[in-house]
Amino acid sequence: MAQLNTKIENALNEARILVLGGQVLIGSAYQSIFHRGFDNLPRIVQDTRMVALTLMLIGLGLLLLPMPYHQIVERGENTSQFHRLVTHMLAIALFPFAIGLGVDVYTVGHVVYSESLGILVGLVTAAFALGLWYLFSAMKRKVVAMPDEEKPTSLERRIKEVLIEARLILPGAQAMLGFQVAGTLSEGFESLPPVSKWIHLMSLLSIAVTIILLMAPAAYHRIALNGEDNEQFCRLASRFVIVAMVWLGLGVSGELFVVAQKSTQSTVTATVLATAMLAFFYGAWFGYSYAKRRTNTKELRDAA
Repeated sequence: MAQLNTKIENALNEARILVLGGQVLIGSAYQSIFHRGFDNLPRIVQDTRMVALTLMLIGLGLLLLPMPYHQIVERGENTSQFHRLVTHMLAIALFPFAIGLGVDVYTVGHVVYSESLGILVGLVTAAFALGLWYLFSAMKRKVVAMPDEEKPTSLERRIKEVLIEARLILPGAQAMLGFQVAGTLSEGFESLPPVSKWIHLMSLLSIAVTIILLMAPAAYHRIALNGEDNEQFCRLASRFVIVAMVWLGLGVSGELFVVAQKSTQSTVTATVLATAMLAFFYGAWFGYSYAKRRTNTKELRDAA
């Protein structure tokens, strides 16, 4: 049986795989709205793509939830509770990405031939993804009753995992920045109202800050410490990751306003959607984590 440390490291690496796959779907959903062909799509297709994008962003938020939880609640320690959280979030987050993949195939099938073909291939694609990811895995699932043995996590292990977590978040930020730069140069950007263009710029700056913060621990570790590990660096890297997620939420939600305004032609709808997404991100990443830490602290105090 794999040790708890190994299982958590594997879970974080698996989350990174999902983020790498999800960023392609999210990036294509963002990018497509600024192409001229998007305006020629039927309203139902446009709305379906916006719904799928929203679901995938929720999935991304769930995938990233364990990172602030690990640093805020567990303070970088590896526990069975953290391992269960990562496992549950990965399982839930797969669903919206299966839907997003199906919607992408549906869109192409609709454009290439007809709506009926698009619906057929989209449903088959989504069903295949859901069947392979959920049904096949559930059929092969093995229940292990033996509890994981929890030991104090070494400094070396905590540093390794906080760097893994930074690498996990970074691809999504990189994909977003690439979309933002490319979107500025697309034909659809010129038709945006001034407020959307300014929010696009602010969102791009937020994502740029996110990337700078996520890359900072590696630079500090090499330049300041010459690769040596210490407790101060572990705490610093943890703070960089948490602060980076504050800016990531702002950048992703701001860009959601831009694409929603372009798709729906409604500033009110775009504002409500972007605000709700930002509240979801911050509530999941920070609200839940800090509330859980307070609960754990209270339980420890009462037990003492």
